[in-house]
Amino acid sequence: MTVADLFCLLIASPLLLVTGVFVVEVWAGIVPRRGRGASLPAIDPARTVILVPAHDEAVGISAVIAAMRTGMPAGMRILVVADNCTDDTAAIARAAGAEVIERLDAVRRGKGFALDHGRQALAAAPPSCVIVVDADTVPQVGALERLAALALSSGRPVQSAYTIAVRDGDGSVARFSAAAFYVKNAVRQLGAARIGAPSVLTGSGMAFPWAIFAGLPLATGHVAEDLMLGVESSLDGHAPLFEPHAAVLGTASSDKGTAVQRRRWESGFFQVASDSATTLLGRAVRGRLALGWLGLHLLTPPLIAMLALDGAMLLVLALVWLVTGGGGVALAGLGSMTLMAVAGVALALTAHRQLALLGGWRDIPRYVLWKLGVSLAAMVRREKSWIRTDRD
Repeated sequence: MTVADLFCLLIASPLLLVTGVFVVEVWAGIVPRRGRGASLPAIDPARTVILVPAHDEAVGISAVIAAMRTGMPAGMRILVVADNCTDDTAAIARAAGAEVIERLDAVRRGKGFALDHGRQALAAAPPSCVIVVDADTVPQVGALERLAALALSSGRPVQSAYTIAVRDGDGSVARFSAAAFYVKNAVRQLGAARIGAPSVLTGSGMAFPWAIFAGLPLATGHVAEDLMLGVESSLDGHAPLFEPHAAVLGTASSDKGTAVQRRRWESGFFQVASDSATTLLGRAVRGRLALGWLGLHLLTPPLIAMLALDGAMLLVLALVWLVTGGGGVALAGLGSMTLMAVAGVALALTAHRQLALLGGWRDIPRYVLWKLGVSLAAMVRREKSWIRTDRD
């Protein structure tokens, strides 16, 4: 092996590693889970609370609560935290049959503070299980009971398959974002579960045994509190599980709202990665290998950013190969990994019957440019506080 070969392998090794992580997770998750899943122990519905943080959700919260009540066992409670609302969220949620508490704090804003307020309200007579569901998402029939049963039987947090549903009139940005969201939250989660890696918590449809929920650092204002809580639980020895048979659906936002949402998610993702990846990898060196994979997962960029980095590196490697004749091993390796990543995404969306999300493929170049802008903005100008997503 020449000096040029070694040099090229060295500079390409970070991308070979993270692209490899992506490829393993996607290919392991290509085949969807079928059927209803394994049977789980029965639960007492009255000992499970659905905790719904809500900020200015008057327009849609009545329909969400109605759908939620249709799909959950009788006796299960819904507690809405109307957080810093300037509309009729609280009154509408009460009229829809939910318990409601209100919180007003202009300084401590964000989902984590709302969840902490709900936890304080529950602490006097704590339930066995708490399931966090965002106010703009709907758990499918049977999902809540299944999440509670798995959380209680395992003693660990459980994440649902939380994905985004698109409508006929949604724009290309919203649709392609929903496709990427599906790959991240359903396909890669399933793949990680199949290799024994911890799940990541993704925001809605998160079930916690009370003993774990009571100790979580909720009141932080973290812009990606869900991801951070999953990492903290994993470090504490309670790595979250993924339950693909429990589906939670959100709705696509406007293109402007999608941009705000993605920037917030990616800002939080980069923040958690910078705060926790080294710690997770260090725990792996000391024997907790599954935490090492979680650390590598956090170091893997979002799909479009990763492919852009791979493409730029492939151009550099190709130039070195043309000029010196060296670097062919790195060029072939990274090229193969990149092709496997793209093919894995296409096969996974096909196998999971989500290929329609890529309809209007002519708009993909525009989406790629838009997404690179979002990722770059998230890296260089991270969001520090919670921002409400535009749902218009």
